[in-house]
Amino acid sequence: MNKKFLWKIEELWKQYYMPTHQQCIPGVDANYTDDISQYHSRFHCVHQFDFTPSSQPVFFDDAGGYVGLAHCQVANVAEKIVYLVDNHNEILYPLVEIKEATGNVYNIVHIDAHTDDAEFQRTKKTDLNLKNIKEYIAETRISDFFDAVSEANVIGQIFRVCHSDSFEFFLPPEEPYILSLDIDIFGPEGDFTDLESKVRVIAQAWGRAEAVVIATSPGFIEQGFAQKIIEIFLKQKP
Repeated sequence: MNKKFLWKIEELWKQYYMPTHQQCIPGVDANYTDDISQYHSRFHCVHQFDFTPSSQPVFFDDAGGYVGLAHCQVANVAEKIVYLVDNHNEILYPLVEIKEATGNVYNIVHIDAHTDDAEFQRTKKTDLNLKNIKEYIAETRISDFFDAVSEANVIGQIFRVCHSDSFEFFLPPEEPYILSLDIDIFGPEGDFTDLESKVRVIAQAWGRAEAVVIATSPGFIEQGFAQKIIEIFLKQKP
């Protein structure tokens, strides 16, 4: 693990992170009994994120299986709701949970090494809620989850920051949004843009977001490295 690389991320985060929206979304914790979601047992409400690995693989490709997190989690981080998931399609649970807690449909700022714009191959549900979202997530892939909810009034406009020019010219949207951050932007497939641009854009998007969902993406970035980067983002204050 490159310590100098992590130190550079930390320096850049201190330089660019400036929170301009710090107001925790109310009502999310009401869905948790003994800190475990009533609707999706993988999701735990925590005070501090735990990166304990899962006992079984959560993602498979031609090279084999990859472990993820023992639990997906949600925490209040400096008065902002932050979710931690492994596979990015698990973001659908937070999106539905936030919609039901607020009654609002938020836009998405999607920062990722991949656009995740594949077409969903099954029948799209038009009515998604906390009672049926767990089973629906199991039908999605890590590349088609946005299209899977395109007819369900769960999300608004998607602002994809997945190419070099979108990083170069990024400005946070004026309307409220949720940050969808895939930490694989720091992996091999995110080399299309420079490190400073990545950290600057993430810092700007995080500071203005209503909520943040971070995907650790097993199989696309070494998970110990991903943890170290995420911990930098979680601990730094302006």
